[in-house]
Amino acid sequence: MKRSTWIVLVIFLALVGLLLYLNQKEAPVEEADTTPTEMVEYLFGATDGLPSSIDIEARTGERVAIERNEAGQWVLKQPIETEANQGSAEAAASQLSALRIISRPEVAPDEAGLVEPSYVMTVKLTGGTVEVVRIGDLTPTSSGYYTNVNGSDEVLIVGKTGLDALLTLVTSPPFLDSLTPIP
Repeated sequence: MKRSTWIVLVIFLALVGLLLYLNQKEAPVEEADTTPTEMVEYLFGATDGLPSSIDIEARTGERVAIERNEAGQWVLKQPIETEANQGSAEAAASQLSALRIISRPEVAPDEAGLVEPSYVMTVKLTGGTVEVVRIGDLTPTSSGYYTNVNGSDEVLIVGKTGLDALLTLVTSPPFLDSLTPIP
């Protein structure tokens, strides 16, 4: 082979190599998620069913109770028996499924205001479960309330905004007509 043929062959191979190198697509590097994901835990699990009745009693004696009748409509049982505002009652029922457990602090129930709770909420679910939630003091950071379920000694902190939305039912029951008097 002549010297000029070798030079052309080397240049050709160099160009082919350069072309392959430039056309080589680098596989996208997937970044590993090093941040651990926090499990979101709710006070009422989806497996227990939907609320069929909600009864909230304040330490002061005020009480509101709503439940679904046979037709699936919400009715007010306390403070008086009457039809309930379906939108307000359904909003309260859906709020129950959004009550998020923020943490499980190691606090004694008496230190969390759970011996004589501010509120006691009894919820009957379509799955047949009855949950009694005692609601005690507001946390020092005002981000939630100390609670416990079914009289257990385990103290849970549940988000303040979710519980406040439910607790307003005590002072503002879901009357169908806003002019319905409270006896």
